[in-house]
Amino acid sequence: MSNDFSGNKRRVLIVGSGAAGLSAAKAARAQDPEAEITLFGAEDRLPYYRLRLCEYIGKSADPGELEVSNREWFEKNRIRVELSSKVEAIDTEAKTIGVNGKTYGYDSLVLTTGSTPIMPPFKGKELSGVHTIWTWKDIVEINKGLQGARRAVVIGGGLLGLEAAYKISELGINVSLIEGMPRLLPKQLDEEGSALLKDKVQSLGISVICGISVEGFEGDQNGHVRKVNMADGTSLDADIVIVSVGVAPNVAVCQNTGISMNRFLLVNEKMETSVRDVYAAGDVASLNGRWFGQWAVASKQGQVAGTNAAGGNAIYEITDVPYVLATMGTRVVCAGDTGSAQPDGSESAYVIDQKIDKEQFAYSKLVFRNGLFVGYILIGEPAKASNKIQSLLNTGISAEEIKHKLYG
Repeated sequence: MSNDFSGNKRRVLIVGSGAAGLSAAKAARAQDPEAEITLFGAEDRLPYYRLRLCEYIGKSADPGELEVSNREWFEKNRIRVELSSKVEAIDTEAKTIGVNGKTYGYDSLVLTTGSTPIMPPFKGKELSGVHTIWTWKDIVEINKGLQGARRAVVIGGGLLGLEAAYKISELGINVSLIEGMPRLLPKQLDEEGSALLKDKVQSLGISVICGISVEGFEGDQNGHVRKVNMADGTSLDADIVIVSVGVAPNVAVCQNTGISMNRFLLVNEKMETSVRDVYAAGDVASLNGRWFGQWAVASKQGQVAGTNAAGGNAIYEITDVPYVLATMGTRVVCAGDTGSAQPDGSESAYVIDQKIDKEQFAYSKLVFRNGLFVGYILIGEPAKASNKIQSLLNTGISAEEIKHKLYG
């Protein structure tokens, strides 16, 4: 795709074509109808809904079905898209970037380089049949590996790991799910919620192993994975392995650019980095020490970054964005202070209302602190009310009122 730009117009370069990058491009165009906007994507396809990738496990489909905006939209909005274009260098003094041997100048630069799946230093990680899930190409390779497979092992009990395990099990393949932490979703759920979710997963025929780490893999004479070895000396047979243990921000290209960073690029509420005219948003950015790793947050941050890069004055307001998991034939939603820890020791200040139905795999937990509704966990049927409940966080609503809205 190509668009011809000319004249003395603001040049906005956006590095990364995920949720934050696309949102930044849209916002920049809305802010400055005349700006020259170029979006660089490392992958060979237009921005797509990465959250829906697991839906295509075991299915053949046109990746175009996942596109957020088609080619015509970019042309209509005069946004140049450079695909298969991984940025190799950034010079913040000269205000240029290097891509595929070419140099591009900018007035404003938006870094939305996203993140990459972590592959721990497992012995045998290079064996064929060992995969991560992050791109459309990953799904294509996984689907090849699932052909003829009888046993699969998924390492990591987060959102992607759970969804992958479920989709693979639906193909009639025996699946084991390994979570190195003592329970599923330990950062999101309390012990009761984790136990209920584990029961739900196992009710689908998926074996769940928690609290034991993986040491490595063994392969056959062809270099294909056949076993997963555990730290306790046991092993699991496997024809395919999916590793989903978290992500690392793509910050390598930002080293030695003068941009302040730790593990992430540090930004303020305008999504400005420490370098003038350079912004960052999404998985690569940390705001006031907080990182979210959520599509909705990345989109909002991208909108703020793109607006400001094009001359606006937008502010990103941190809000309690709920964690949502919709898979395994159930739904998990949680947000705010779930009462799992009382850092100041004032346990008595908490009032917790819990209801659990183990047969229906349903659980609700409402948390009140000093009379204020501050957080919740909903699993199964109660999760249908999550949108209504979310809007009531920190509003001063009484415990009785909110219980009436949830339970009727």
